[in-house]
Amino acid sequence: MIIQNNAIFIADAHYNRKRTQFKEILLKILSEEIATKQIFLMGDMFDFLSGDIEYFQKINKEVTSLINDLSTTHEIIYLEGNHDFNLIDIFPTLNIIKREDQPYIASYDGKKIFLAHGDIFTPFAYNFYSSIIRNRNFMKFINFIDKNYFLSKYVEEKLINKKICHIQNNFLGFVHNRIINYHTIEKIDLIIEGHFHQGYLSDRYINLPSLACDNRYMIYKNNQFSFNTL
Repeated sequence: MIIQNNAIFIADAHYNRKRTQFKEILLKILSEEIATKQIFLMGDMFDFLSGDIEYFQKINKEVTSLINDLSTTHEIIYLEGNHDFNLIDIFPTLNIIKREDQPYIASYDGKKIFLAHGDIFTPFAYNFYSSIIRNRNFMKFINFIDKNYFLSKYVEEKLINKKICHIQNNFLGFVHNRIINYHTIEKIDLIIEGHFHQGYLSDRYINLPSLACDNRYMIYKNNQFSFNTL
């Protein structure tokens, strides 16, 4: 995968009825107010979305349809996050990168990079939880017992009211450890991930800003990465 000039990277939009920035940026791309032909959706684009849970497909239909419309004219790479997974049935024409296939290798200007949502290199308990919620049979069972969407609506309200924006203490130390973790797989020129909502940019590691928290996304232009405001 070669990163194209004017490619954009959007992370952690956590779209819901109160946080609508994701819909806004997609409409700007559709109208060509934001000029790009390659879009990296870096995970947690929705507060919750699964191909097995009917309610969240229903309430996110307008935005998922917009993404599918854009995919007819744009290359869209969607790295699944911890809030959005089992997406292949929803987005049949996108390049869907599951958690188990991350980090995903791409290149630019002769350099190799790792792309990931960011919920990797995690403890056993988290990995076990992640495997359970991504199990399609389990999620279909949850959908079956979700009568009148009582479970989904409970989860929806909890997520809407959850505080997701924060400044992480000792983030430079955290970055150092992240680079070490990634380099246990392969030494590579640059790491780009979301998940942590910090908006940090250096020549070795980029933590993407959360679109939900500070209305920013990243653009690659003229062999440089930079953050832009929506």
